[in-house]
Amino acid sequence: MQIILLIGRVALVAIFVMSGVQKFWDLSTTARLIEAKFAIPAALAGAAAQAEAMTGMTAFQLLAIAVAVVEIAFALLIIFNVGTRVAAIALALYAAAVTFYVHDFWNMAGDARLDNIAHFMKNLSITGALLILFVIGSWQPVAAGEEDYPREQRI
Repeated sequence: MQIILLIGRVALVAIFVMSGVQKFWDLSTTARLIEAKFAIPAALAGAAAQAEAMTGMTAFQLLAIAVAVVEIAFALLIIFNVGTRVAAIALALYAAAVTFYVHDFWNMAGDARLDNIAHFMKNLSITGALLILFVIGSWQPVAAGEEDYPREQRI
């Protein structure tokens, strides 16, 4: 049973690992996609300018790196069943935000609308699975004949 749980965790977050790696491989395209959908808030403009000066990269390139790190790091935590609840809720919130802002099919028409409806629904399903994983946490199935927890702890 534990191997099935491991396979399920890997299958659930494989999309985040692949997406994060892809973002690193094509950082400039990722930065352009982020720039097309988001604006740096005026309150953060100074910090963004300072980060740009320190790194020689645009704020959107830095955001692309941050997004890639979030996707890969939290996915690996789920795969290795370490900090599962924190990683699951972080990825669920990330997926929900990306789904809302990037796959905004209600602002689209034609093939783009149909394509983004499919992405929206896929991401909604992934978010739901991550919320379930958040509830379950790092739970591990027990061997036949063993109890999940001592009888006195049962509600």
